[in-house]
Amino acid sequence: MVKRASLIALLLVATGAGATDFDELPRCSTGKVKALKFFHVGQASLFRQDCAADDKLAPPLRLAFGYNREVPGDAFAKAAREMIERNLSEQRFQALQQRLDAFNQHYRTTHDGDRYTLDYDQDQSLVLRLNGEVLAREQGRDFADAYLSIWFGEDPYSDNLKEALLSGGA
Repeated sequence: MVKRASLIALLLVATGAGATDFDELPRCSTGKVKALKFFHVGQASLFRQDCAADDKLAPPLRLAFGYNREVPGDAFAKAAREMIERNLSEQRFQALQQRLDAFNQHYRTTHDGDRYTLDYDQDQSLVLRLNGEVLAREQGRDFADAYLSIWFGEDPYSDNLKEALLSGGA
C-alpha cells in the first residue's frame, strides 16, 4: 500500500499535477517600467493567489512584464546581474553567480507586444518565459529570493515600481 501511494505521488509530481496555474492568478498590482528612469518601455504586474496576503512575495506568484518597444536581450541579462549583485552580500552573490549567469543567458530581445513572465511556484521553482515559451528554470528559494531582489530588494531597479507593485493597487 505504501509503495502504491509513493508511486501515485511520484506520478503526480512528474506530470506537474498540483502545480499552480499561473494564468488563473488575479492581478494584484501594476506599475510602469522605465529605462534610464525616463523612457517608458512597458508595464509590470504582480499576480498572486491572495492579493491581501501579508507576505507579498511568498509563492505562488507571477511577475509579468509587457513591453511596448524593443529591448535587447543582453541588456536584460546585464541589468539583472548588476541589480542582483547590488542587492546581495558579496559572499551570497558569489555562491549564486554561476546559476544566475546560466539563467540570464536565456534572455531574448523583446519587441512591441512581447511579454516576459517570472513564475515562482510553491515547489521553489522560478521559471522565465517569453510569450509563454519556457526559456529558463531554476530551483531553490535562495535563487528566487535573489532574483526577486531585482524589483523588491533594498536597492531595486526602481523604487517607484517596487512601491506600485507592493501597494496592491492595480
